[in-house]
Amino acid sequence: EEYIVEQKCPDCGSSNLKGAGTAENKYVTKQAYRCKECGRYFVERDGFEGKSYPKEVIVEALHLYVEGMSLSKIRIHMDQHHGYSPSDGSILNWVREYSEIVEKFEKEQMGDPEIGRKIHLDEVVLKVGKKRTTR
Repeated sequence: EEYIVEQKCPDCGSSNLKGAGTAENKYVTKQAYRCKECGRYFVERDGFEGKSYPKEVIVEALHLYVEGMSLSKIRIHMDQHHGYSPSDGSILNWVREYSEIVEKFEKEQMGDPEIGRKIHLDEVVLKVGKKRTTR
């Protein structure tokens, strides 16, 4: 299901826009616009700005993470089913970046959390020199 979001200029807020071709990265092509009011050029705003992977891949990875799948298993699943192999670090960054949105969505879908409901988050171990830090 595709959601159409009315685009507005990020500078002046005008919706008086004209198409200005497309912008591409390694995996994604997005519509570009030029504002007829202030002349600003910008790429469509869909909540996934600056991401190399398609939003569908990111959303599915977040869903699998919430379901309890490990980062490495998510990576393997994405490679086998979609031909994308985001690093564990990329997936973890998506989880961190979109965690508030995912939490809000879950509350809207499920109401208030049940007493005793558990949410599992993987630990991240950083090694700097000889020191290890768990977050």
